[in-house]
Amino acid sequence: MAEKELYWEDLPAGSIWTAKQSAPITTQEIIAFAAEYDPLDIHIDPDLARSSPLGVHCASGVQTFAISQRLMCDALLLQTNIVAGGKIDGFRMVAPVVPGDTLKLSARVVRSFIHASNHERGWVVFKVDVTTNEGKTVLVYEVTVLIMRGGDQV
Repeated sequence: MAEKELYWEDLPAGSIWTAKQSAPITTQEIIAFAAEYDPLDIHIDPDLARSSPLGVHCASGVQTFAISQRLMCDALLLQTNIVAGGKIDGFRMVAPVVPGDTLKLSARVVRSFIHASNHERGWVVFKVDVTTNEGKTVLVYEVTVLIMRGGDQV
């Protein structure tokens, strides 16, 4: 496995990471994802979706989260010595993602602490905000990730 540049110590509270935007989300992508993973009418049938109580054809929250995970990887995680994910808290789908939306991600380190039984690792809690290019918040959550500590710090 190739050495990554970021360790637990490189992610102090208050640090902010942003991701380049996603590609615009298409109707076809929404339908294909939903057909495979979340085949609700509001995701797979644009006409039925527009006549539903929500009133719009929209991406699944699972699809929105998958896109946010990719953005998080591009912004930060691919450069980080990650051991594992720990948990996701406060997962809120704030607004629907509709065809044509382009997503952006911002992740702020809320807190970090050394792993209780393995001091070569530490937990980092990120508050993640996913918005459209127009500034509409669509998804918020906190994710806790286990990251290796730097060799000099252990």
